[in-house]
Amino acid sequence: MKRVLFLSLAILWTQLSLAAEIQLYGIIDMGMQYAVVKRDTPESEIDNHFLGLATGVQSGSRVGLRGFESIASGWKVGFTLENGFDPGNGVASQGGLLFGRKSIASLISEQYGQLDFGRQINLASNYFLPLDPFAEGFGQANIGASFGSANTTRYSNMLMWQTPSMDGLKLGAGYSFAAQMSAVYFDNAGCSERSGCSPVNQGYNFQSSNNLRVLTLGAQYAKGPLLLTAAYDRAQGPADIPGGPPPSNPAAWLVGAAYTLNTVKLSAVYGQTRGGGFNGQSAGTGAAAEAGLTSATGAAAIWFANNVSHDAYMLGMTMQLGGRGTLLASWQLMQPTGEYASLGFANQQIFSAGYTYQFTTRTNLYAYISYGQNFAMVQTAQSSVLGAGIQHVF
Repeated sequence: MKRVLFLSLAILWTQLSLAAEIQLYGIIDMGMQYAVVKRDTPESEIDNHFLGLATGVQSGSRVGLRGFESIASGWKVGFTLENGFDPGNGVASQGGLLFGRKSIASLISEQYGQLDFGRQINLASNYFLPLDPFAEGFGQANIGASFGSANTTRYSNMLMWQTPSMDGLKLGAGYSFAAQMSAVYFDNAGCSERSGCSPVNQGYNFQSSNNLRVLTLGAQYAKGPLLLTAAYDRAQGPADIPGGPPPSNPAAWLVGAAYTLNTVKLSAVYGQTRGGGFNGQSAGTGAAAEAGLTSATGAAAIWFANNVSHDAYMLGMTMQLGGRGTLLASWQLMQPTGEYASLGFANQQIFSAGYTYQFTTRTNLYAYISYGQNFAMVQTAQSSVLGAGIQHVF
């Protein structure tokens, strides 16, 4: 079967190359990492250590195909097929999906913008990536550790439209008809407690109201050294779960700004999440499965929980050192409000620093260190990560 698949792809590649502009691309990222997650209380004791190869630290390893073909004056059609993988063992990422990172068909107009169909990244992750010094990589150092909706979040079955740049302003709107993400519905029948509820992964059902749907909105303004961004995501639960539609639908909004002055870029982000939460970044890349703590939403991609909320803050800095080196630094605060606070959750703070050295336009070395206090907003939990590695872009 593998030989037949590779032969079919080779034939497809040959045929497509004759008709359109096709590009094969990818990233391979590997390094060493040491991570420690600890918590010492009478109720819960955690003392987990990890030392070994870590993959996808700076950026997730991937291989992809993308192509474009002109169909009329000012109009193109395009596609992107992107597979994530672990180069340490060859296993597919994103739950084993063939094209789990991206699977998109596009209609592109120079005048009216771009319309995308398929599995793709939400606008919060897309528009806030340049504000994060760690570019949504480096495990818990990235913005996704405190802003779950910007944690390189992907929705399946999504229709998204983005405008062309209008004097620096770009707008976008997307709607997933069935996100096909795991969720916990805390306030529904059979799951009335804040613990012991299992994540449910909704498929794509014929009746629209029985799907987990998500709306994503975004705006970005770039002019000279200034960058302003805003995003909003709102999930809507299915109707056919025990107890009917969830009484609350989690929503997250965030705003941010960045300013570049010579070789230094400073950034700041603030956001709120209400009615539950979106899955945040885990402790250590390559070690999260056995870390003992994942994120504030646990193993679920989305929490539906009435009166559960949090605020989040981030300050970041990127500094060019010489011609090839870059210094990265950020501070994050995730502050429980509503029922989160009454249940004894605590303020999460994350302090991170990193360095990259660009050998060529396609290859760089990196090193980083990150410390999380009350990680995942769990009192007394500490997460420390130290890593170094190499990334090659092809």
